Amino acid sequence: MSFTHANRGRPLEQLLENINRIYQQKGIAMIHKVPTAWIPIRDRKGKIATAKVDRKASVDFLGVYLGRAVAFDAKYTDAKRMRWDRLEEHQREFLDAWGAAGGISFVLVGFTLQQLYVVPWEWWRRGYEKRQAGKGMASFTARDLNQGWLVGADRIPLDYLAVLDKEAAQDGEEEAETA
Repeated sequence: MSFTHANRGRPLEQLLENINRIYQQKGIAMIHKVPTAWIPIRDRKGKIATAKVDRKASVDFLGVYLGRAVAFDAKYTDAKRMRWDRLEEHQREFLDAWGAAGGISFVLVGFTLQQLYVVPWEWWRRGYEKRQAGKGMASFTARDLNQGWLVGADRIPLDYLAVLDKEAAQDGEEEAETA
């Protein structure tokens, strides 16, 4: 199957939709794809000929895991590098607001469909801001990421939520050390 530049992330989204179904079936989490709102464009005969985006979705996925609201966007590249600017302004603003309201925000990055990383939103935001200030690289590689963010097969294949568990445990240990 051939994918255009515009739908290069579709295989990753489909994979995540399948993983999310497994999470729901096992009672682990409830996470769903956020649909994009479309406006149908009709031809002279009244048939839908095409469509255009009415408004862009906030992020790709929203849900609940362990009683906490989760929001994330999925970004895929078949290149060695991921650009910071792959998140649009409305997505960055949404992830900032989601986190400020107490939700869990992250970007799920796929360098391949088997090499997925759960990148905390704060890390992505800092990298983006450094770049905007002219003090950072335009992109990052898998080697730049914390290997603890690499998605493994814990409860299910490609158990990306297990990375959140590890991050929460690590944050708890850091809080205990500073207390």
